[in-house]
Amino acid sequence: MTPTFLSKAPTVQHTQLVAALSRLFARAKVFYQHNAETASPGNLRRQFAALAELHQQILYLFPPPNAVVTEVEALAELNYCYSDKLSQASLLTIQQQLTKQLQLQKALIRSCDLRQHQKTLLHFTASLQIAADQLAQTKTC
Repeated sequence: MTPTFLSKAPTVQHTQLVAALSRLFARAKVFYQHNAETASPGNLRRQFAALAELHQQILYLFPPPNAVVTEVEALAELNYCYSDKLSQASLLTIQQQLTKQLQLQKALIRSCDLRQHQKTLLHFTASLQIAADQLAQTKTC
């Protein structure tokens, strides 16, 4: 008997969701790289560099973002924030973006069938939560 999950081809919805996540991660990586380059030397710069690196690592594990990605409504706001001409956002705004991204990722993990990307996204979300907590501590120091 062949397990049914092996014979299932990815659905269009699944493919679009994974592609939209890849697009979000690519934009977030560029956003955090830019902030790392423009931040003053110290802990904040290292935190932004770590966030950029986390997003780079997830991009290695997800399929490349497709140029013809249908915008997923829940991701649209974050995509806009991360691609807003790389303006120098305040630390509070960056923290809020990161919180929204984490909430969205956790909701997707709970409610969507991401198949082979489920565990990858779960581990990435945990790492991102740790980085967000460290960024919050940097903010208060």
